[in-house]
Amino acid sequence: MTGNQPSVLVIGAGMYVGGRGAGTDGTVLPTLMQAQSQGIIGEILVAATAKASIDDLRVKLAELNSRLGTKVDFRGYPEGEQRDPTAYQQALKDLPRPGCAFVVVPDHLHAEITADVIRAGVHPLVVKPLTPTIREAKGLIKLAEGENVYGAVEFHKRFDETNLLARQAIADGRLGDLRYITVEYSQRRLMRDVFESWLDRTNIFQYLGVHYADLIYFLTRARPLRVLATGQPYNPSSHERHGSDSIQVLIEWEAQESEQRFVSTIATNWIDPNTTSAMSDQKITLVGTKGRYQIDQKNRGAQLVTQDGGIEEVNPYFSQIYLGTAGSSGVHGYGPRCMTQFLTDVSDLVAGRCQVSDLIHQRPSFYECLPSTAIIESVNQSLREDGRWIEVPATPPCH
Repeated sequence: MTGNQPSVLVIGAGMYVGGRGAGTDGTVLPTLMQAQSQGIIGEILVAATAKASIDDLRVKLAELNSRLGTKVDFRGYPEGEQRDPTAYQQALKDLPRPGCAFVVVPDHLHAEITADVIRAGVHPLVVKPLTPTIREAKGLIKLAEGENVYGAVEFHKRFDETNLLARQAIADGRLGDLRYITVEYSQRRLMRDVFESWLDRTNIFQYLGVHYADLIYFLTRARPLRVLATGQPYNPSSHERHGSDSIQVLIEWEAQESEQRFVSTIATNWIDPNTTSAMSDQKITLVGTKGRYQIDQKNRGAQLVTQDGGIEEVNPYFSQIYLGTAGSSGVHGYGPRCMTQFLTDVSDLVAGRCQVSDLIHQRPSFYECLPSTAIIESVNQSLREDGRWIEVPATPPCH
C-alpha cells in the first residue's frame, strides 16, 4: 500500500484499548500496532484523562512490541501531570491529516467527544453503543453529513463467521419465518468493577446486550416494535451499589417484507464468578417455522488448562495474538477485523476509491445503528417504569 495513509487518534486508554483492569492485551492497541507495521495507517496518537493512564499503556506497548516483533510508538496526551479530560482536543489539533479517531470512552461521553471529532473533519469509529439516546445519535448523523465525515460503530459481532452463517441461513429461507430468538450473555463480576465509576450512567444491557440488539437487526433487517425490560441488582442490601446487574429484555420485531412478527429475549448480566472459564459466556438460538440455528459463542471447541490460569474456554476467533504459519506472531480475529475494515474504508475515502454514501448501508454506520440506539432508549425507559411495555421509536429503514 502506498500513499497518504491516515493517522489514528485513540481517545481512551482503558480495558478495550490495552487491557487495563482485565488482565488482557486489549484489542484496539494490538490492532493498530499491526496495522501500522503493515503500512495501513500512519502515526498513532492516544489521549486519556491522566498521564498515568498513558504511562500504563506504554508498558503494554513495550510488551506487545516484544511479542509482535514491531517497533511501534505513539504520542500520548496529556503530557503534564494534571488530569485533563479535554486532552483529546489538543490531540485532535496535532493529529496529522488525513486522520481518523477511535472513540473508546464511557457511553455518556460518546456524543460530545464524537461531535468534536467530526467538527475537526476526522472520521470516527465509536465503540458500542453509538449513544444512549436517539436524539444524540441523530445529532451526530446530521453533523457528519454536514462535514462529509464517515462515522461507524464498532459492532464486531457483524464480522463473526458464525453470525454471518446465520444471516445466510435466514436469507436463504432455510429457517422459514422466524418465531423467536433467545440470547444469554454474561460476564465476570470484575467487569462491573472496571466500570464502577460510571455505573449510574450505563447498565449491563446498554454496555453488553446492545451487541445482540444490533446483531438481530443485522441478521433479519426487522423493525423493533416494542420492548419490555426487567432487572435485578447483584446485592439488593448494599446501598453502595446501584442499578440492575442482571437485565432481561423482551423485544417484539416485525419483518420488513412479510410483516411477520417474532420475539427476541436477551438476558444479560455481569455477575458471573471471576473463576468462570471465560470472560464472556454467550449463546444465541434462532427458531423459525422450518428450522433452528444454535450458536454457543463461548464454547468454540478450544480449552486451555494451565497451572497458573486453571481451565479457560478460549475463543480463538475474537481477538488473539498467536504465531502464524510463517512463524511470526500476529493479531487475529473478528474484533481486529472490524477495526481494520474501518481503517481500510478510511484509506479508500482518502484515496477517492469510494464515497461516504457508498458505506452507509454496507457497514455498521451511524445511520445503520439507529435501531439499536432506539432499543437502548426504550429499554432504559421500561426499566425506569417497572417493566412497562414501551413502543420503540421508528427509525428510517436501512436496506
